[in-house]
Amino acid sequence: MLQELGHGSSPGTHNPAEHSPFEALLRIEQDLNDLVNALALLGIKRCSQCRQFFRCTDPGALFDCGKLICFACIPEWWSAQSGQLSISPREEIEGKLASWLRKYHRAEVVKEAPDASHDAPQLQLVTTCRECRGSGKLLEGERCRFCNGLGTVWIVVRKET
Repeated sequence: MLQELGHGSSPGTHNPAEHSPFEALLRIEQDLNDLVNALALLGIKRCSQCRQFFRCTDPGALFDCGKLICFACIPEWWSAQSGQLSISPREEIEGKLASWLRKYHRAEVVKEAPDASHDAPQLQLVTTCRECRGSGKLLEGERCRFCNGLGTVWIVVRKET
């Protein structure tokens, strides 16, 4: 009866029991890739670090720098990534990251290192001052008021209370 319905092992059909474990694993991997691609079509993408899924309708969920990074993974990812980049690409990504953090996570631009007497921030990173482009000087040659002439600023995201 099963052969009549096309479920038997006649020539040209595939019986799952006849596949090797390797072939079965390849099939499962392909099915999982298809599922992830289908989720992307529905507006769900995953963090390239922790592999969790996030809705694309939440623009603050994933930072896009060629790969997607969720907010929770940024500190560890950025500390590893920033050391591997040359100056120009690093400054470009950190500028985008700083803007993204300010826009979606209420990050503050601070001229000096955050005060240790306050609660530890959720996230903090040092970036090149966008106003003076790291020179510490403004057009007239005076000290940059945005970074106090240091050429860098801190981007700080405070913990939610």
